Order: sequence, then C-alpha cells, then structure tokens
Amino acid sequence: MEAPLDVLPLYVKEGAIIPKYPVQQYVGEVDLEQLMLDVYYKLGTESSMVYEDAQDGYDYKKGKYSLRNFSLRGKENELVIQQFKDGSFETPYGTIALSFHGLPFEIGAVEIDNEKVSLEQVKKNGSGTIEVSKDFSVLQLIGK
Repeated sequence: MEAPLDVLPLYVKEGAIIPKYPVQQYVGEVDLEQLMLDVYYKLGTESSMVYEDAQDGYDYKKGKYSLRNFSLRGKENELVIQQFKDGSFETPYGTIALSFHGLPFEIGAVEIDNEKVSLEQVKKNGSGTIEVSKDFSVLQLIGK
C-alpha cells in the first residue's frame, strides 16, 4: 500500500479480537476497570485469546492466570462471539467493552448466553461499542 512518509498504514486481520489497555509507565500504575476489545468483523470463523495474570511473581505457574479464548463466527446479518475461560486468576474488572469494526449490518438485537437483552442493558452507543459482563459465554449480535 502506498502511503505518505508521515502516515503509517496499519493492517488488522479480519476476525481479530484485540485487547486495548490504558497507557502505563510501569506495570500496575493504572488500575484496570474494564477490558476493552476491538472486534473486527469477518464473514466466517476466527479465534483469538487474551492472557492476563497478576503481573508479578510466579503464581501463573500454579494456574493463577486468566486465559480467555474467543471464537468469532460472522454471517451476513449476525455475529457470534463465544468465550471460554481457563485459569484461576480473577481479573479486577467486571465488564468488557467490545468495539465493533466493519459490521455489515446495524445492531438490532443482542443475545447474551441465549437470552435476549435490551440494547440499553448492554449500554450500546453510536460508535458500535457495547458493554457486557466479563463472564458471558455466548454473545450474539443480530442485524436489523
């Protein structure tokens, strides 16, 4: 891709789920109140993972870590994200904010763990971001 010298092109694999953390000068400087994930739509399936631990010591060797495996399945009018969690580390945040990029449809309905929820419950905003509990197993977005 051609780009001016002062512009850096950024390529993202479709279907990727990428965590974003606040800028910190050192580990533990900022308390994480919410996990932010950028979700890039894909027609088809993709998987991603997010690893977290206490960021100090060797407790991760004893299973005190959090490994969130995400499976994304995109259809023309639907996006399904499944989450499988491993490890015994309890993350400090209670919610996950998912920011969706490239959705080919407008979100009309949301189901969490096979239960329909109102768009107000997931705090949908105009930028294509919703907020859900960190403990969901299946998140389904259905187009209008």
